[in-house]
Amino acid sequence: MQPRFLIFLVCFLAAAGCKKAFLEQEPYSSSIAYTQYFKTLDQCNTSTQVCYRYINYTSWWETLNVRYLSGEAASDNAWIGNTYQATHATYDAVAHYTLDASNDRIEGHWIMLYKSVGVFNATIEGIQGAPIPDADKQRFIAELKFLRAWAYFDLVRNWGGVPLVLKIYPPEEHVARSTAREVYDQMVKDLTDAAAILPRKSEYPANYRFRATKGAALTLLTKFYLYMEEWAKAQTSAEQVIALGDYDLETSFSTLWQYNYKNGIESIFEIQNANSQVPDLPYYYFLTVVNSVADGGWGYYSLSSDLENAYKSEGDSIRLQWTINRHQLPVAGDPATPKFDGRALTQSKSGRFSRKHYIPKGQRPANNRFAVNDKILRFADLLLMHAEACAMQQKSADALGSYRRVRTRVGLNTDMTLTGWNLIRAVRKERRLEMAFEGDRLYDIRRWKDENGKPTIQNLFGPQGTFVKYNTEQSTDPWETGNRLEPQNKGFFFDPAKHMLWPIPNSQIISSEGVIKQNPNYF
Repeated sequence: MQPRFLIFLVCFLAAAGCKKAFLEQEPYSSSIAYTQYFKTLDQCNTSTQVCYRYINYTSWWETLNVRYLSGEAASDNAWIGNTYQATHATYDAVAHYTLDASNDRIEGHWIMLYKSVGVFNATIEGIQGAPIPDADKQRFIAELKFLRAWAYFDLVRNWGGVPLVLKIYPPEEHVARSTAREVYDQMVKDLTDAAAILPRKSEYPANYRFRATKGAALTLLTKFYLYMEEWAKAQTSAEQVIALGDYDLETSFSTLWQYNYKNGIESIFEIQNANSQVPDLPYYYFLTVVNSVADGGWGYYSLSSDLENAYKSEGDSIRLQWTINRHQLPVAGDPATPKFDGRALTQSKSGRFSRKHYIPKGQRPANNRFAVNDKILRFADLLLMHAEACAMQQKSADALGSYRRVRTRVGLNTDMTLTGWNLIRAVRKERRLEMAFEGDRLYDIRRWKDENGKPTIQNLFGPQGTFVKYNTEQSTDPWETGNRLEPQNKGFFFDPAKHMLWPIPNSQIISSEGVIKQNPNYF
């Protein structure tokens, strides 16, 4: 689907009962023209609330699924993992860097992101012309700009420069790709505008905690600055979030991964889910996708022994047990599972699965709709972004302050004499340990440059990559080395002249009549 079609994709919920929480709304219509709908404050509020459904999550397999396929399985953190089925060739192609421009996983992700952008744009235009108080109008638009910026964040870090669609275009008009810098600059402007208008988290009533806040806009802005390598600006925006006083680390890392944890002190932005919600949101399906087949799951995205080794090298037992469920070892926080079953050797590449996405057996609802919120932005992430921005400016004391806060929570000591590249490497490793399997790993190793000037991913992948050599020459892990149904040389085919970005889907190039151009070296 090309951006020019998106004006027809707006979907709203009933104005009746619009003061209820977002997840309690009833379906209204799938084809209401925005010019006929935005007449009252309640309608504008309801339409804005509905847009939260479209922050990458209109289809689990095309968006949420790809977030972990790309963000984790295409990195050194995870494998595709499912080796008992032979029907996931396009998944394997992404993780092993053998994909082409017809890959349906990548295509689906592009389509659904632009569908979301279309919904956000149409809603913005509808609200702009609505006869409602200006303060409400500006707040709704600020929320929508935040949501649109999140969608474009995923677009630009996956494909580079993309069509920058900020309004409704006539169906016959094709939109060419903007440069990556133009996309970043526009989203920085949108987030800066949004942060100036949005309320703080503490200013929202409890039933509005799903909505974008000043802190969320500033945190996402910090991410944009890191990707742009504008370290001083990233430091400033991160410190603005810290200064708000709305956020802090949970006392225990385990608290974040309790089944009923929602919108706590560490939460900056979460996708809300409930086990009886209407309409369905697909996150509860995904919790089945990533669990062991022996426990009713599908066995995808099994975590790597390389990641487990990273925890062990730091003596990080707390985050290890709350990040990875390991075969025949107890599941943290689930006394009903004294020994986790990672399934038979031929059915899982590594026998390791995400504890962050695991539901204790005694807390699983009968309808299998797992009411776990998806944590998009949290305070530990913000602290590590602050540490990185400071380390890259050689502001060691500032970097170490945030770095130490994250480590202290899990009982790890901090070498307060770290400087230069030793500090940069330490912060990057800490980010891997803290944020593993939350969807960011691939994008971090793509954007980071190592001391030799090469992107981190180039030093990990390719025929001489350290991750490839570990798996093919050094690893003695019985699961990974014993199960070659998924090739052991994952990352061998990585080409830095090609795979720093994903291919633009061929279908989108064709439907644009060639206006959209392909990324280098894809066919």
